[in-house]
Amino acid sequence: MGPRTDPADAVPLPDKFRWGATESSLSAEGVAPAADWSRWERDERVPRSGDGAGLASDHAEDLRLAAAIGLTDVRITAEWARLEPRPGVVDGDALDRLRAILGSAVDAGLRPWVTLVHGTLPGWFADDEGGFAEGTSRDRWWSRHVDRTAEALEDLAAGWVPVDDPIGTALRGHLLGVRPPGRTDPVAARDHVEGALAAAFEGWRLLSSGDAPVMGVFGTPTVFAGVPAGTSAGDATTAQLRDRARDRADEWRRVLWDPWLRALADGELAWPWRGPVERQDLAGAFDLVGLVADHPVAVDPDGMPGPYPLGARADAAGSAPLPEELGAALRAVHDRLGDRDLVVAGCGVASPDDDWRDEVLQGVVGQVEAAHSDGVPVVGLFHDSLLDGYATSGWGSPPGFAGPRGLATRERRLKESGRWLCQRITGRPAPTELS
Repeated sequence: MGPRTDPADAVPLPDKFRWGATESSLSAEGVAPAADWSRWERDERVPRSGDGAGLASDHAEDLRLAAAIGLTDVRITAEWARLEPRPGVVDGDALDRLRAILGSAVDAGLRPWVTLVHGTLPGWFADDEGGFAEGTSRDRWWSRHVDRTAEALEDLAAGWVPVDDPIGTALRGHLLGVRPPGRTDPVAARDHVEGALAAAFEGWRLLSSGDAPVMGVFGTPTVFAGVPAGTSAGDATTAQLRDRARDRADEWRRVLWDPWLRALADGELAWPWRGPVERQDLAGAFDLVGLVADHPVAVDPDGMPGPYPLGARADAAGSAPLPEELGAALRAVHDRLGDRDLVVAGCGVASPDDDWRDEVLQGVVGQVEAAHSDGVPVVGLFHDSLLDGYATSGWGSPPGFAGPRGLATRERRLKESGRWLCQRITGRPAPTELS
C-alpha cells in the first residue's frame, strides 16, 4: 500500500457534494427467487448468494452506519423480480419491505436513490418475454413497472436510476456469457444492448415527470488494445495481432461510449452496425450523468475484454482498478457534455485486501478532486459498496462472497478504507463504536 493521504490536505469539494454507497439487490439482499440469476444458483453455475450482505434484515442499523461515516446518499435497488415475481402479480409484502428500507434511509438522514434494474431481471421477463430486446415487452411490462414503482415510492425516493449500466449488462449476458442467459451470440447481443439503452431512456422519460432527479448510469471504461505477452515487437504476426486488437478495441469503444454519449450531446442515436438516427428528444436526457469507470479494459485480437494493463493485478471480479482512468473518463464526458453534472456512480475493489481498497479509494477521491479543480462539474461519488456482500464479475466466474467490496464487513465492522473515507468526508476520525 502507498502512503495514506492526509484528509486535511484534501481539495475542497462543493458543500452539496453527494457522498454515497451503492450495491445491487443481489449483493445486498441475495438473489430474488424469481430473478434470472436464481436459476443459475439452482443449477450450481454460480455460488449461492443467500441473504447477501443482510440488508433486508439489518437495514436500520446499516443505514445508520452509512450516515455515521458521513455518507449523504445511498442507491438502493427496487428489485423487479421481488416486486413482480410473476407477470402482472405484485408482491405487496416485498413492496412494504422496500418501503421500510427506504424509510430507514430517510430516518438516518440519507437521501435514497432508487435503482429499478441493477444487473438482474425477472426470469419471466428475460426468458419468456424476450427481455429488453423486444419493443413490445418494454412497452407492456417495463413501462408499467416504472410507472407503478414511481407511484409507490415517490414519497421516499430522493432520485432515480432507471437501469444501471444498460449496455455493459446486456453485453455480459448476451456476448460474454457471464450473466444470464449466458449467451455468446454477437447478433443477439446487438438487439439486447439496443433494447437495454432504449429501456434506460424510456425510464428517464417516465420518471422525469416527477419532482426527483433522474440519473443515467453508464459503464465508461477506457478501452485499450491488448496484444498477448511473449510476442516479438518486430514480428509481422505481432503487427497483425496489434492491428486486429486495435480494431476490436475501437469497436468496443463505439458500443460502450458512442450511443448514449451522442444521444445526450447531439440528439443522435448511433450504433456501429447501423446509421445514426436523429433523436432530439434525447439531447440533454437525465438530470445527472453517472459514470462507472473504476477500471480500464484491454481487448485482445479476438475481441475479448480483460484487465488492463496485461498482467496487472486483478481483483476477484477480474478487473484491474486504475484510478487515473476515472479522471480520463470524467474529462472525456465533460468535453462532450459541457456543464452537465457528473457523478461517479460506482467504484470499488472486489478483494479481501482492504489495504488495496484503501489505496484505490484514495486514488479515486484524488481524481475527483483534481477533476473538480479543473472545472469538471463532478457532484457526487458512490462507493460500491457499503457492506461486504455477494460479488459478480465482468468476465470469468463470479467470486460470490470471496470478492468482498465493502467499507464495512458483514459483521458491521468498519474497515480502514471506511475509516479513511469517514475522515475525508467529516474531517474527524470515525466513531470508536464502529470498530
